[in-house]
Amino acid sequence: MTINYATLQNTVFPASTSTPQTLRKNVDGILESFGTQIPIDGSAGYLPGCIFIKTSGSGDNVLYTNEGSATSADFNSIKSVSNAYGTASGVGPSPGIWEEVPILDIMLNPQLGFIYFNDFLGQIDITTTDGWTLTQKAAGGITGVTTEQGGVLLVDSQGNGATHDGINAQLINCMFLPADGVKIYFEARVKMNDATDEYFVGLSAVNTDIIEQTGGTLDSTNVACGFFHHTGGTDDKISAVSGDAGSQEQDADVADNADGVYIKLGFIIDGLTRVDYFVNGVNVGNCIDTADIPDAVMCLSFVAQVAVNDADAELSVDWVRIAQYKVTDGGRA
Repeated sequence: MTINYATLQNTVFPASTSTPQTLRKNVDGILESFGTQIPIDGSAGYLPGCIFIKTSGSGDNVLYTNEGSATSADFNSIKSVSNAYGTASGVGPSPGIWEEVPILDIMLNPQLGFIYFNDFLGQIDITTTDGWTLTQKAAGGITGVTTEQGGVLLVDSQGNGATHDGINAQLINCMFLPADGVKIYFEARVKMNDATDEYFVGLSAVNTDIIEQTGGTLDSTNVACGFFHHTGGTDDKISAVSGDAGSQEQDADVADNADGVYIKLGFIIDGLTRVDYFVNGVNVGNCIDTADIPDAVMCLSFVAQVAVNDADAELSVDWVRIAQYKVTDGGRA
């Protein structure tokens, strides 16, 4: 049989009614129909997979498919999957980083990769440190914040105000490995009580001195990727870093950073060839020197240290999300 598609696409079908109208069918039954009410369960004549368009519906109640049989239909709504991100300017994950990441697929199938997300709503045991490895100078630690809704982790010099006093915090079992064909996505919503102090937010090799606690500068030999402010940096600015062992690119002052104001800091590591940096969902720079792309395991890392005497360095982490994804043969590089 020859189908005249020009005629078909210009055919005007009847108006929608509560009785389903047929759009397409074959010798076995109906393939596609429409109307204001879905076919009654148990109806005959609709093939498995038949599409029904509910013209009076909206949202998830527009498109239906027959999950029953040709002799006993069972039409169910085809649900859309909500985006796993908000807006660039909003408080949630940024589309510039996360719109290409199949979050649900990775969660359901660990072969594709893995995801870490923490909104810090659970207990934070400051005695056991909940698996965090903490390196103090003088003192410092991690605690939960009880004055903000939604859960916040406080990485804090805890009132110790001598120069470079503070805390180096790493969740060393939260590990990610850059490799060819692997993408790593990172974003955290954070704020600093004093943006002139010493901070790091991102991924780092296991290192008890990410920002050197003797001189207050970023360890230039460290395998790391993230954002920082250190001694000698511009006040109220945040810088970005990507580094492999012994070779590191520091991009100074990629964005403004105000005291006590939340900011979203994120990046994408694309294999072993490129890193893109994002601040509040906007791409603010990149590293394309392959010698400076990390190629060793790194873990979630935060640093909060005092830059000058009589200060108190506080890094508040509202949430953090990290994903590692590899399309071809699984995300576990």
